Amino acid sequence: MPTSAYQATIAMDDNAAYLMTSNAAYRLVEGEPPQGLRLDLGTGPTLTRTSFVFWSGGAIWSASKEGGASLELAKFPHQPQYFVSSEEAFAWVDQSDDGQYTIQTLDGRKPRILLSSKGEIRGLVMVGSVVYFVQRPTDDSWRIGFVRADGEEPRYANTKKGRAPAQLTGSDAIYFYDLDAKRIVRLSLDLRQEEEQLKDLVCSPIHASTQIYCGCVEGLFDVGKETHVPRVLTYNRPGTITRVSSNSKAVAWIVDVGAEQLAVDFLPAQAAAEP
Repeated sequence: MPTSAYQATIAMDDNAAYLMTSNAAYRLVEGEPPQGLRLDLGTGPTLTRTSFVFWSGGAIWSASKEGGASLELAKFPHQPQYFVSSEEAFAWVDQSDDGQYTIQTLDGRKPRILLSSKGEIRGLVMVGSVVYFVQRPTDDSWRIGFVRADGEEPRYANTKKGRAPAQLTGSDAIYFYDLDAKRIVRLSLDLRQEEEQLKDLVCSPIHASTQIYCGCVEGLFDVGKETHVPRVLTYNRPGTITRVSSNSKAVAWIVDVGAEQLAVDFLPAQAAAEP
């Protein structure tokens, strides 16, 4: 597709992968032609269980995966950085003109701030009604925290020095790639227990479902949550992997295959599990 791989994202449900670009969403099923929906998704849309959620023209919108008219959910004059979702719940991270970061969600038709921070907020992932995030209190420190949609005070893991993770992922736990230590880390949902899954394997982008999937220069790998052993899924595939999404049935990923050119690759879980 003649679209930048760095301006597109991908998500999966039980039946299909969904490629989201700035102006369209595509339903991708193995063996079938892509089905496209023209939508003004802009930057950072997300996929809930039933709909695409996105910002356009001063408002937050929802559009069914099956097609049809978009529904305005709320007015929001400032374009968020991106949205995250879990089932039908969603939230977003926003940076104001004066540099203040907020994590917000909807309360009816009104935006509600869950967290406000002078330090950078990044790496959001949503598990149920809980939003996990990476906060950078200073330029050389970071910590992982979470905030509940019901308004409880945020909680934080210990502050660390060095480069902050770019992504958080997972649902049974939080997984991330520690850039400085070059390791994959599992953090319990209460943020109290940290476990090293694997060291000396680049894992960026990262996505965790039944397996941990790692994109790197060489290709795509997976890592067993119990075995902690990496396996090669693709190797020396031309282009850089920019996004990965997976579930118990398959893994799909976006590849930068040239200037303003992307490809979506797909591998069934059974094939992924073969040595």
